[in-house]
Amino acid sequence: MTFQVTVTAGGQPVPFAIVVANDEASGKSFARGTDGEGYADVALFDVPDGTPMTLYVSAPGFQNYIAYPVTTPTNQVIAVSLQPFKRPFRTAPRFWKAQMCGIRIEGLPVVAGMEGAPPGLFLSWFYDRYHPVEREFIRGVMRESGYTHWTTSWPDSQAFGATPPQFAATNRELIADGFFPNVMLSAKPTSSADVRTIEETLANIQLVLPFLVGTVPMFCMAWEAALWMSPSDLQFLIDHITPVTLQQAGTLNYVHLKEGYGSYQQPGGIFADFWNPNMGKLTGLLHEKILAQGPEAYRFDSGGLWDILTRFAGNFGVVADSGFGHPFDCVAFEITAQQQFDGTCGETAGNALGAWAIQTPAAPGPAGNVIVMGSGNGNLR
Repeated sequence: MTFQVTVTAGGQPVPFAIVVANDEASGKSFARGTDGEGYADVALFDVPDGTPMTLYVSAPGFQNYIAYPVTTPTNQVIAVSLQPFKRPFRTAPRFWKAQMCGIRIEGLPVVAGMEGAPPGLFLSWFYDRYHPVEREFIRGVMRESGYTHWTTSWPDSQAFGATPPQFAATNRELIADGFFPNVMLSAKPTSSADVRTIEETLANIQLVLPFLVGTVPMFCMAWEAALWMSPSDLQFLIDHITPVTLQQAGTLNYVHLKEGYGSYQQPGGIFADFWNPNMGKLTGLLHEKILAQGPEAYRFDSGGLWDILTRFAGNFGVVADSGFGHPFDCVAFEITAQQQFDGTCGETAGNALGAWAIQTPAAPGPAGNVIVMGSGNGNLR
């Protein structure tokens, strides 16, 4: 089945709208962006003409268009008119209370990717791999434990078969229950077949982004960006993604680099060379602890929490204002995740280290006293 979609708003063509057609019976879907004239050719291969399907159209700055059932013969043109962007949105607190990998939930079944992990260990970005009844129970445990922030992952959900609308629905489910999702938008390839250029990585992000902006309060450019892309590639993503996410005022944008990294500038550059150009783009850093570090080293070694706080306080040439009326934020995001999965760190020990990270002494500077802005990997209950 092939057809065309023309997308307009106020009588004008909408370029770069994302058109997704999904055959609910077979699960086949097709996504295409509109051209400069607002047109997109759609082809659901091996799906007969007249098959009922769901049509999704989204574009930054406009409300999503969803129609079902849609049936069409070959070469029919479907006209879609988008309405101005008005979606419910709750700004997330900048101070994180999260447990992305470490909480134990008794009786939790083993889902794909969790083989060999300690019984009951829950990874927040595998949330959509559980049955709805189990997800409701998981949310209850997380809420009772005092956690509010929740990391989800487009590349992990996509690899598990989620479509952009399905991934958006997962995040809305969390929001409806009072949580603040942080979406990881890209990840390092897991095999040679998954290797993409940075332009292809951006294109994959653009498939899902229009379904999230204005609903999801937080985004991170990539999982461990410094492991699999260059500083130029990361800046390319930041420069293309943040203008879209920031169409919704109050959105928080982060980077996650790799163990012990507080910045990712060009070779020979300094910390400020990465952060200063990202004023008005990035809220801050989701910091990853070096696994081999002891607590004191985690706080005070080069690349540790206090070292980063000192710079974010406006020292060593770093701007004192992120562009959003506060310094860049340093969140103790990933502290014991790998050790939790390996079974060499339990939930209580991980929570204690999260509390230790949050209690790092404040760093003074032109921005005032700057503190660690919460934990993404556990805390004392």
